Amino acid sequence: MTNKNSYDKFLAVDKKRLKDAEVMLECSVSLDSNEVVSKILAVNVEGNCTQVEALTGEANANGNIVVSLVYLTEQGLVGNSVYSSPFSTKFTDALINAKSKVFGKVANIDAKVQSLNNNTAKVDCLIRLKGFCYNNEEISYLSEVSSDVCTLEEQSQFETLSGSLNSSWIENMEIELKEPVRKVLSSSCDVYVKDVTSADSFVSIVCEITNKLMYLTDEETPKIKTVYSKTDVKQEVECEFATKQSKAEVSLNVLKNEVKNSISEKENEIKISLEIPLDACIKIFGTNSVNLITDLYSVENLSETTSVSYENSIMCEPISFEKKIEGSLTLTDEEPRIDKLLAVNYSKAIVTNEYLENGEYSVSGVLTSNLIYLNDEDNNVNSVDVEIPFVVSCQTEYEGEVLTDLSVLADDVDVMVKKGRDVYVDALIKVRTNVCKKVQGAIISELVCADQVPPKDCAIEIYFAKSGERVWDIAKKLYVKPEEIFKQNPQIGEVLEKDEKLAVYYSKNKN
Repeated sequence: MTNKNSYDKFLAVDKKRLKDAEVMLECSVSLDSNEVVSKILAVNVEGNCTQVEALTGEANANGNIVVSLVYLTEQGLVGNSVYSSPFSTKFTDALINAKSKVFGKVANIDAKVQSLNNNTAKVDCLIRLKGFCYNNEEISYLSEVSSDVCTLEEQSQFETLSGSLNSSWIENMEIELKEPVRKVLSSSCDVYVKDVTSADSFVSIVCEITNKLMYLTDEETPKIKTVYSKTDVKQEVECEFATKQSKAEVSLNVLKNEVKNSISEKENEIKISLEIPLDACIKIFGTNSVNLITDLYSVENLSETTSVSYENSIMCEPISFEKKIEGSLTLTDEEPRIDKLLAVNYSKAIVTNEYLENGEYSVSGVLTSNLIYLNDEDNNVNSVDVEIPFVVSCQTEYEGEVLTDLSVLADDVDVMVKKGRDVYVDALIKVRTNVCKKVQGAIISELVCADQVPPKDCAIEIYFAKSGERVWDIAKKLYVKPEEIFKQNPQIGEVLEKDEKLAVYYSKNKN
């Protein structure tokens, strides 16, 4: 009497990139000035995606943006205003369901001042979000068979999303200055992940926080100045489903709308204190070992199998590198010449393309910097946005198609002006991208036995085997167990090294 076949299930995570989501916002920003504002010197818009809710076929994404405007009044005074606004949009894809984990992040924001009227600036913002969907697919497979069925088996590794969480905390930074500060005009904070380690019940994150401040000195004739700071931070986040064997994937962002700064003076010591809230989105992946039947046949019955295909996303070591870039441009005749560079207000690395070819991972984009400067002819403060295209790359161990989740930071931006119109820029571009490989395959999910194997009409059969044939394939053709062929032909191995005449005794098979 034979045993019945048994079936089991396991989970395999499948990570997919979603089509970018976009949303247009029209912002009306009231400028905080008692004087008439003559022009906008700079507009900087940053944002975060704070929540994504997965439904059927779509996922609702919510977030907020911060619009920072630096302006000039008719009396020549420089000021700033900050405006915050929520936004909502959605990702659409048939693979999204209520059990999916969908994560989004702001990839780019295009902002343009449409009008300035009565100290109110109309700013149009086009927000583009990148999204990723994680599904733990349940896969059924044939795990055990009856005694008349011969099987080939192999141990396979599958990754699953063990869990995810968001964790927020505040990092405090202090910047010491040598002169009194009247007002902070702008603050641009960024964070760059340097290392992530999974341990038992917690995840360790090492990151670098950069901050660029533009401020007005507190003098009779205030000056515009900038100060740059950088610090390394290590944070351990409790995570109940993390282990030493887990893999952790982390996206880390500064919550732009919650950054706070304050100015203090004590015993001629001037400090600007910053509260920088960070939000970490942590995904934990575990590995399952599954013993899979890759091939089978019955020695008693003709059998048919059903297979099911699968895709499994295997999380790999992230790609992380930094490269120096440089470029130049010349101002047009319509733009006032730069007689004194006052400040580099902000700098952004906007990615336009990324690709992997022959193991080389390349990122191309544009470095955009806002320059505040003085023109001697009209003794006025002006501004200009400069754009420097770049391509950075590094050699990796990856070949073929991989799925990347990219973060880029522009650091150590240095600007030099010659002859009032020639602008030279160099910067450090820092790249970190999470990587996963797609593993595709098919496994036996069902076995159905049909008619009995036709009885043999002889007691012995000679099989003329060819060099390179496997004993498994021969046994499958003859409907006998491989061990019977080995027992009756002890001179052979798993794979035949030469042509052989193999004897198969069916009378012995029945004993």
